[in-house]
Amino acid sequence: MFPYLFIFFLATILYYRNIKKTNFLVYFFISVFIGLAGFRDMIGGYDVYIYAEVYESFKGAYLYLYTPFEKGYLTFYYFLQQINESREFLFFATALIMTILHYYSIKKNSNNIGMSLYIYFCKFFLFSFVYMRQGLAMGVIWLAISFLIRKKYFYVLLIVTLTFTIHKSSILFLPFIFIAHKKFSPYQLGLIALIVLFISLTPLSNFFISSIADTTDSDKLATYTEKGGSTNLFYLIEGGLAIYLAIIFHKYFYKATQTTVIFNGFFIYAVTILAGLTNATFIRFSWYYFIFVVLALPYIYTFIKSNNLKSLYKNLLFIYYALVFFRLLIVYDGGDFMPYKSIFQDFDRNGLWEFMEYRQK
Repeated sequence: MFPYLFIFFLATILYYRNIKKTNFLVYFFISVFIGLAGFRDMIGGYDVYIYAEVYESFKGAYLYLYTPFEKGYLTFYYFLQQINESREFLFFATALIMTILHYYSIKKNSNNIGMSLYIYFCKFFLFSFVYMRQGLAMGVIWLAISFLIRKKYFYVLLIVTLTFTIHKSSILFLPFIFIAHKKFSPYQLGLIALIVLFISLTPLSNFFISSIADTTDSDKLATYTEKGGSTNLFYLIEGGLAIYLAIIFHKYFYKATQTTVIFNGFFIYAVTILAGLTNATFIRFSWYYFIFVVLALPYIYTFIKSNNLKSLYKNLLFIYYALVFFRLLIVYDGGDFMPYKSIFQDFDRNGLWEFMEYRQK
């Protein structure tokens, strides 16, 4: 438990120091982030065992015989194997590359790096143990934001095409090109949110998931279609609050090109969360837009004029994402994140997926 508390403590310091530029503390935090994610053992869930087993079992050209993974991701495996063929190296190299890519996009586009890194950490740190393939896809596709802001659509398309070879679901970022610079009225924002909410609470949500599964040829998405269940109140709260903030502060974002793109991405994230109220598959799609949450919420802090309201907003935001982090830590994956275990340790965690361990310790 201590490693989680330690890195949360570092993230808290970053958050309240309002760091606008990179400094030693930022680099130290990123180093700890990479270290904990990269040197962790088989923590994360079912997918982690599959990623590791494929990496160690399929070598060289035989990698491309494993059809469930996209060719771009398998090529990533191929190059890593030229250096080292162990799962431990795979975990570390993935954490290193993924985190650097994510940090680069945050640093390049955020007006408050400390606040942005705190939000990013609380929401994604534990998922970085699981979403190895999608995490890489996120890091690559976020490189398109700066080109999108400057309306260099050719480069955006190239990046989306590349990302599609890593994780096919990244194609969901493509429609954003057409609305990134559009300015919506409060009425339009509210209407879109209500329509998405209606679809989410009806069988139409499964229909859309099936259509996406057919488009991306994803058996996994097709399986998820059958897993719709009761309404997730946590997603309703998160999506609802994001929509509320979007309607209140949209006029401030629409004053500049960069913040217009950030705002529209933030809004798409919010409606995607609402779309996932009864089917968590949509939540996986929302990760490609999560960067805009990381960027938009610090901007909202600067838009608030009253010092008392600024302080209230900042403290509530801190509490909310702290709850997100500890909820994931305790609840997610049947407690598989607790306690922390590194590749340098040898003890039985009794993790949810530990029965799948395929290598002798």
